[in-house]
Amino acid sequence: MISSLNRCFVGSFNRCFVISFLLLSGCSGYVQRMVTGSLERIGDPVTPAPKMITTPILDNPALAISWVGHATVLFQIRDKVFITDPLFTDHIGMMVKRYIGPGLDPSLLPKVDFTLISHIHFDHFSYGSLDMLPKNGTLVIPLGLLRYTPDFGFRGLKELKPWESIEEEGVRVTAVPVQHFSGRYGIDNAWLNQKGYTGYVIAYGGTAVFVGGDTGYDPNLFKEIGSRFRIDVALLPIAPGSLTSLGGRVHVGPPGALAIMQDLGASYMVPMHHRTMFYGSDSNPTQAIDQLRAIAAEMGLSDRIIDLDIGEQRVLHLNQNGRISAQP
Repeated sequence: MISSLNRCFVGSFNRCFVISFLLLSGCSGYVQRMVTGSLERIGDPVTPAPKMITTPILDNPALAISWVGHATVLFQIRDKVFITDPLFTDHIGMMVKRYIGPGLDPSLLPKVDFTLISHIHFDHFSYGSLDMLPKNGTLVIPLGLLRYTPDFGFRGLKELKPWESIEEEGVRVTAVPVQHFSGRYGIDNAWLNQKGYTGYVIAYGGTAVFVGGDTGYDPNLFKEIGSRFRIDVALLPIAPGSLTSLGGRVHVGPPGALAIMQDLGASYMVPMHHRTMFYGSDSNPTQAIDQLRAIAAEMGLSDRIIDLDIGEQRVLHLNQNGRISAQP
């Protein structure tokens, strides 16, 4: 783990080497388009979130889910609070700018029991954003990130390899394999290889949430996860992948996300990783969610999509069978 004395150096290193990541990463074309689009609007103000989460922690809900923006989702199962890939800054690596600000002021959070990092990329592993969170919980990272992790002061720090679990106070967090790519600075992809990215299944009190992070499509992989867990809600990316196919090696769009939901056997899906910033190929920021709504309607799956606005919170309940239900 990086010592606190080196944190300033680490931040400077991030900024200096972001260019090598853009040029050398496995998605260089997409990332370069993303950066170009951001630079073209570098002087534009960040639009405030359409909604703001003013009561982020509720009184013992069966499941409450709030979309903060990008891949940042705050969810609460009963008395336990989780946040995924926190991103509260206006820029990523000082190069990529968000369209819309976060739908949550992190200073409103009195606690976070588990902060979950899905992978090493700047938009999911944001040092500045982690600094803004309360430190009274556990920071969970994928295998390979320990050497990249400054001493933020979290109560606990756990590095998990695929299929490895931890249990704390009745919460079981399991890292599960997804299909993405590694490398924070481009050149480090050579030694990280298949490490540095993961998904998670969070199980607590009979409820299970799948955290997809960022992923491509692999039917065998997601069906295996679905065979091991009974998943209530899947948090799934819907951009910047294909709008018409199941997706490429490292990203899915709406069709791929819907296929993952079905492969997992998840009761519901929360779409994320869209609209917040320019992803390199979008003609407009809402095209991914517009397409998801259209495809889900054609497939008769609309009632299984928990379609949140940035800054919107939804409370789910238990039905007669004790399962999570989005129906009122």
